[in-house]
Amino acid sequence: MKNIRPYKLFVLLFLISVCTKIEDESTTGNPSDEYPDQESWNAKMYFTRDGRRQAVLTAGYIAKYSNKHFTLLKEAVRVDFYDSDGNVKSVLTSQEGKVLDDTQDMIATGNVELVSNNGTHLYADELLWDNKSEKIHSTVPVKITTKTDTLFGDTFLSDPDLNDYEITNPHGSSQKTINIHE
Repeated sequence: MKNIRPYKLFVLLFLISVCTKIEDESTTGNPSDEYPDQESWNAKMYFTRDGRRQAVLTAGYIAKYSNKHFTLLKEAVRVDFYDSDGNVKSVLTSQEGKVLDDTQDMIATGNVELVSNNGTHLYADELLWDNKSEKIHSTVPVKITTKTDTLFGDTFLSDPDLNDYEITNPHGSSQKTINIHE
């Protein structure tokens, strides 16, 4: 019996690896699902209800994924919220975000800050705008500051102008007087 020379073994192994079945592309999923249907740079999105402007969103990059039913927001995300008279009542900024196409709800992530016209500042890693209820909420820790107060909490719910908010497990310092009725 002859010895198989190393180069012949290499050629044989190479031929075996080349002849293996190539996976059918139709079973691996559609690679086009990974890419957006539309892309925009330095763009604006307008949110209205009953013909009234609710908010204007701007971002450095916006990508719409129709099959996944969301729009991705990146690079200097900003949302101006409007009152019923058409005046800006608060401004939200974040690093990124996502708009859920079916509900028009928005999730803002990364150094989120909401500043209202009354001087209240809200800081969080993530905030959700609920379009139907017109409320902002967070299930992650938040920090709220005013001229005289600094509060921290575990969760948060508010109107977009930060006039009427609820915070769970509040702690910090406040100069406000709270009347407690039984």
